[in-house]
Amino acid sequence: MNDFMKGRNGADELTIVMGFAGIVIAMIGSIARIQWLSWIAIAVIVIGVLRGLSKNIDARRKENEAFVAGSAKVPGLGKFVASLGGGAAAASTSKEDFERAKRTAKKMWKGRKTTAYLKCPNCGQILSVPKGKGKIRVTCPKCHAKMETRS
Repeated sequence: MNDFMKGRNGADELTIVMGFAGIVIAMIGSIARIQWLSWIAIAVIVIGVLRGLSKNIDARRKENEAFVAGSAKVPGLGKFVASLGGGAAAASTSKEDFERAKRTAKKMWKGRKTTAYLKCPNCGQILSVPKGKGKIRVTCPKCHAKMETRS
């Protein structure tokens, strides 16, 4: 599959939203028993699949950038589209995130006997504190939230 998708656009934000929209339109068409709505849903899904298989990456990238810029102006939709983060940039980012998580897990495993790890309730930053010190006051270096905990 990787060889087949080389040089093709793949699933970007617009393609994913077209797939979701097609499914929603199909559900509405079948619930309301409106057959032409189901045909529109199939057309939207097919266009989305063809976009994903397209080898004209520059044109698809321009379409996607215009869609992302336009959807950013719509309340609610902009955040949803930004959270999808499809495309090649997101794939490399997820690989970097995986490598960072792997290094963090390795470090946490190595220090498990001497260090306690906790998550900041404010920003989610992982904090390390020495074990066995009793009740301590911890300040998050990222958001400067203060909390008391047992180590």
